[in-house]
Amino acid sequence: MNNNLFSVLLATIKAKITPIVTKLKYWLSSTFWRAQVLTKLREFLSRVFAVRPRHKRDYYGFFGWLVSRRLAHAVVIAVGLLSLAYLLFVNPIFRLAEGIGSGEKIYAYNALPLRYTKGDVKIRAKSGYVAYEGAVSKGYASGNGTLYDKNGAVVYRGAFEKNQYNGAGILYYPSGQAHYEGEFQNNLFEGTGKLFRENGTMIYDGAFCAGKREGTGILYNSSETPVFTGSFHADQLVYSQLLGKSASDIAQIYTGEKLLYIGDEQAVQVMTDIDAFFVADTAEESIEESLVAKELYVCKDVFTYGDHTCSSIAEVKRVLGDPVFEGSSYVVFPEAVGIDRLQRQGVDIHINVALETEHPLAEAYNVNSYDTDALVYLYVFQKEETSYSFICEDQDGRFFMYALQQ
Repeated sequence: MNNNLFSVLLATIKAKITPIVTKLKYWLSSTFWRAQVLTKLREFLSRVFAVRPRHKRDYYGFFGWLVSRRLAHAVVIAVGLLSLAYLLFVNPIFRLAEGIGSGEKIYAYNALPLRYTKGDVKIRAKSGYVAYEGAVSKGYASGNGTLYDKNGAVVYRGAFEKNQYNGAGILYYPSGQAHYEGEFQNNLFEGTGKLFRENGTMIYDGAFCAGKREGTGILYNSSETPVFTGSFHADQLVYSQLLGKSASDIAQIYTGEKLLYIGDEQAVQVMTDIDAFFVADTAEESIEESLVAKELYVCKDVFTYGDHTCSSIAEVKRVLGDPVFEGSSYVVFPEAVGIDRLQRQGVDIHINVALETEHPLAEAYNVNSYDTDALVYLYVFQKEETSYSFICEDQDGRFFMYALQQ
């Protein structure tokens, strides 16, 4: 009897609770809420688009037509919502960052929200590729970041300030090999740094200013062996620093490959890695003890003076003034050596110096003879205490070599 009573009680409770549970399940179901939303939306749209005339105040007059105020308001709201959606999700200028859910923030390069973002982001270039990845502030790349080209190769990695390279960083060749590693200021090499060839070997390690080698540095050959330690200016080696020094002093500055050409009264010490040679008298004592660089020749067709770089006599005149001598001259011993070496390197010079040598030692040549009747055209300038001689084939304003003498 007790069991029957308990069963009846349980059935009564279940009968009362089941409808409540059923209603709760229905209220919590997506079907219910979808029906509620659709019902409310239908009611809203019915009210909005209810255009049956009631009163003249319920309409706007438009070129003789009567337009429901509710309908006009609905159109304005719809257009506004669509415009906002376009600005936020379609137009790259106003669009919010992509990939926020994945922890990334990706902006178009001209996106307005980028101006109010601070932290690490990615920025797309105009053509759509990710051009920058790193820190930004007030719409600028500021802090550490990486710049990419359209192929995804790294262009620069390091410090930025207002979209420019500022601070320590690395600039890369398109191949991915480092081109320059060091300090930057406003996109230019500034401070100390290292220059590399595209094969990875170092060219220069030292000081820079405004993108050019400036100050003390070390020059390296193609096998990355140091060949010169000294001063640079306007991206060029300062050749005048070798004038007046002895061979032993120069050996401390220039440590690259050397060749010695010995004549009757003069010797020419060629420094092959810096395209220059100095001339010394050999009539007195032993060569090693007495060689002093009284005259220096540079085998280049470009001349640098101060901040000026000249490649023609007309440009040299604007820098050094009028020449103290101009005219044809017979080739002298150092010029013959320089012309012969340039011709062997493939430089097109139509002067036959007929240099005849013997090669008794690995790094030395004895010069037996050369054509002393060969002619060159000289322009000689005097600036302060230094004489500059520019050697040309003829009076055409082009030079292939120049000499400095104190």
